[in-house]
Amino acid sequence: MDPKNLFVELKRRNVHKVAIVYAVIAWLLIQVAFIPAFEAPSWTIKTLVVLLLVGFAVVVFISWAFEATPEGMKRTADLSRNEVLPTWSRKKFATFVLTIALLAAGVLVFDLLQRKPAAPPPAATTDH
Repeated sequence: MDPKNLFVELKRRNVHKVAIVYAVIAWLLIQVAFIPAFEAPSWTIKTLVVLLLVGFAVVVFISWAFEATPEGMKRTADLSRNEVLPTWSRKKFATFVLTIALLAAGVLVFDLLQRKPAAPPPAATTDH
């Protein structure tokens, strides 16, 4: 398959948008998992990352193989190549990504405000 045709097909099937949205949401979930207030053990964060990576592969495959149409989910192979598939407008997509980014920034600020400052080391006293 010609790489140019592959990228055209990825764009037509909206795989790139699904991948971007999934990556942004996964990043936000990982940031939330690192908040000390949740006191999550390290194995839960590692498990979350592995599940998100596996989920990414599944979501990209599903977005390649199926399309959401006004009549419901259909296999992409069953649709004609000239059929116009429903898409998000650029404004809706940008608004969604910006909203998730603002949520991530809010989580970061919350995390920074929740951290306690490190206690200063005890002063060494010298008796002469």
